[in-house]
Amino acid sequence: MSGVKKFTDLRFWQRSRHWSKDIFFLTKRKNFAADRRLVSQINDSSESVMANIAEGFGRGTQGQFIQFLGYALGSLNETQAHLTAAYDREYITKDEFGTLFQEGTEVRKMMVAFVRQMNKAGSGVKNMGKQSTWTEKVWEQWEKITGQERPDWIKNGTPHPNFLRQEKGEEVE
Repeated sequence: MSGVKKFTDLRFWQRSRHWSKDIFFLTKRKNFAADRRLVSQINDSSESVMANIAEGFGRGTQGQFIQFLGYALGSLNETQAHLTAAYDREYITKDEFGTLFQEGTEVRKMMVAFVRQMNKAGSGVKNMGKQSTWTEKVWEQWEKITGQERPDWIKNGTPHPNFLRQEKGEEVE
């Protein structure tokens, strides 16, 4: 989520918002509007997509965010099912159905790709700001190659023991 400060910055949230809006305006047509139950269901489920994205973003943990993205995906599937019913009942044209169904599929692809990226090692909310220093990386490699732990003076962040002897004027081997 680097660079994302608020949920409205997420491209898949922006697209789900426009998708919901487009669906809403289709439901205002006279023949569609008469089917109040379907209108309510399709508007609620399409709005739920963007609402769950927003709520998950605000939860504060990566796990909760991913959980709410799962809810958003469920609502997206529900909306696509309602679009199918609207097409079957001839409230929308084949082209309108195809366009809206495909837009839902594109939003889904974006969300799934986002979740996959968050679950990659070293990425996502849980790993933000946990980058190792160059020195830390070198010592990790040294431990792997030698099979030994780094010396205590490195772990503790103190100067090498010979350095202390040199400062006191002692002879170092």
